[in-house]
Amino acid sequence: MKKVTKLIAGVVLAASVAVTAGALVGCGGEAEKTYKGEYSYANAWTPTEKYGVKVNVTVKDGKIVSVTTEADTETFYNVSAGWSDKQTAIDGLPGLLAKFEGKTVEDVLAIKVATDDKTDNAAHTVEGQPKTDDASKAAYGDLLITGATQTSGRVILAVQDALKDVK
Repeated sequence: MKKVTKLIAGVVLAASVAVTAGALVGCGGEAEKTYKGEYSYANAWTPTEKYGVKVNVTVKDGKIVSVTTEADTETFYNVSAGWSDKQTAIDGLPGLLAKFEGKTVEDVLAIKVATDDKTDNAAHTVEGQPKTDDASKAAYGDLLITGATQTSGRVILAVQDALKDVK
């Protein structure tokens, strides 16, 4: 009887150790890590200034946990103070950032943001500026602020820049 009791105790102890070790490995997963990214290009109207956005992207287990933007400055901004529809972008930005949450790194990196490949002052386009055509809007999927396509494109490109360092 003592041998059976010792055998059962040994099996219970071994199972307990195995379950605890498995739980520690499985529960921990990858630690959250925050990556910085940015995207910018020249301002077609004011060459000494840039349109752009700087982001902080927190990732855990290959999924985005959160995206935040850094404050605009006088010479580096996501939303121009002189833009007549700026409130559309300002109001839409928190919702856009929230839509990244839960997306995989791979899915966000796969989004194609078309940009202008040359500067055309007459058309007020510059190299690197996100395009606003229907194909571009469709490519953004749910990551689009309606009426603020360039803002949406800048944010996606900045998030992609941050994610390039995720291993």
